[in-house]
Amino acid sequence: MSTAVVTSTFTHPDVVAAIDAGTKMAADESGRSLASERFTWATAAALTYLDSTEAPWADVQARHLEITAAQAAAGRGDEVEDTSDLYEGMRYSRGQVSAAVNAGVDAAAETIREQCADDIDNLTVNAILTLLDHPDASFADVVAECYDGDGADDVSGWLAEVPADSDADFEALQAARIDAYLRSVGL
Repeated sequence: MSTAVVTSTFTHPDVVAAIDAGTKMAADESGRSLASERFTWATAAALTYLDSTEAPWADVQARHLEITAAQAAAGRGDEVEDTSDLYEGMRYSRGQVSAAVNAGVDAAAETIREQCADDIDNLTVNAILTLLDHPDASFADVVAECYDGDGADDVSGWLAEVPADSDADFEALQAARIDAYLRSVGL
């Protein structure tokens, strides 16, 4: 009988896809904009800490600038430099990804919003890590895996109670709530 332990590892594109999908899920389920600082800074921090767990905040700022510049260029239809070859062959354990994502989300909450991580941040982490393991997972799957005994409606209720981060977030949140109400009454 073998006692070898098989450890799954993930490629850089696997991790980036999980981060993108997890933040999108958290944004969608919370009625927040994916472009809000809550998500853009958490993404930049998680990717920075994936490269170096001891990176200073200045490195996160540089990564955030790179990401937003690339998104702006893509939005204008400009060609964006492909940097995937920088990470070719790199693999990460689930533990490494978990540490980077948790540290990134916490650091973004503390540094950008000057508060502790909240329910939306927790969903972001849980969604990213669940989607890393199960790329086709739904919100209900994330809830079932990460929120013992609570249903998707319960978690959605917690997300709705998180105060808006800014006026723009407040307006987007109100619009999402109105849209949800109109859908619920068949309009």
